[in-house]
Amino acid sequence: MRLALAAGLAAALTVGVTAAAGNSSHGIPRSFEPDAAAAVGTRDLWVLGGRVLLRSTDAGQHFTRVASPPLQPQGPPPRLEFANARDGFSYVLDSGPLYVTHDGGSSWHRAGPAGNVLAFSVGGGDVYVAVGHVLERSPVGRSAWRKLGVSVPRRPVSLAARGSSVWFLGPPRHRPDFNTIALSSDRGRTFGARKGPCLSELGGTLVPAGGGTVWAICPSGTMAWLTLSTNDGRSFSIRSFHDPGGARQPALINSARIAAASRRLAVLSRGGGGSLLRTTDAGRHWTRVAGTSHVDEIFWLAFTTRRVGAALVQTSARTTKLWRTHDGGATWHSVPIR
Repeated sequence: MRLALAAGLAAALTVGVTAAAGNSSHGIPRSFEPDAAAAVGTRDLWVLGGRVLLRSTDAGQHFTRVASPPLQPQGPPPRLEFANARDGFSYVLDSGPLYVTHDGGSSWHRAGPAGNVLAFSVGGGDVYVAVGHVLERSPVGRSAWRKLGVSVPRRPVSLAARGSSVWFLGPPRHRPDFNTIALSSDRGRTFGARKGPCLSELGGTLVPAGGGTVWAICPSGTMAWLTLSTNDGRSFSIRSFHDPGGARQPALINSARIAAASRRLAVLSRGGGGSLLRTTDAGRHWTRVAGTSHVDEIFWLAFTTRRVGAALVQTSARTTKLWRTHDGGATWHSVPIR
């Protein structure tokens, strides 16, 4: 599936996400392996693998098969995101349209503007999607799409939303080096443009954390750097670079991921394997998370509350596991599919 860089996990994290024998009563295939996942609150989880979507409403104690979005069975990995227990979205970035469910995954239908999804985000009761040269918004619970006043440039672009704030990251029209970040505090009705934190030709990923905090992971070839804004994206300061590396300034590669539980608390995967890192002071200091040193890769990482989070973790070339945390990322445990 994906290349592994190391093998195994700490003994406390040895229970896999693959169903041990296949639960026919719940429709779980014997060889199920996840490609994408989503979580809401403290109890609702979804895991998508191939043409199979599984749902748990009891914090992962039990999973039941529900309808799968009609995505292409081959190609890039799919994306899965839920705004609440009923309204969810799935797509393949750059390779297909948006699919929506309003019943927790029991049924799916095509929605949104026509064309391939270039960027996507959910926040504040709205969904935002970039298709072609257009950015549109709709309430999460119904299809009422409206074009917004920002033009989508050529790739790469990135979207993030939280509350009524929207951040759009894309190549500039006239600045050759760094990208432009377009900021909105009124659900995309108006935008103001500023210099972005990442290189224009390589893009980046924005992760808002509330309280004016926005993280950005910026690729720089094979490596990447981590930057932080404390004024809602108006300016950014570098929190790490690939040199000198180490626990205080963690070295990152392009596949790095960060999840923010609050404006000060975040968990970082540096990409390419190795321990998760955790900060409680907005990136000034980082500590390694015990029991995660032999992770091969993190494919998805998110917090749903200040203490509850989840991740899709590769532990070998053919094993991907679902992890959860209940203490703000200080410890993680595997969730078996059953």
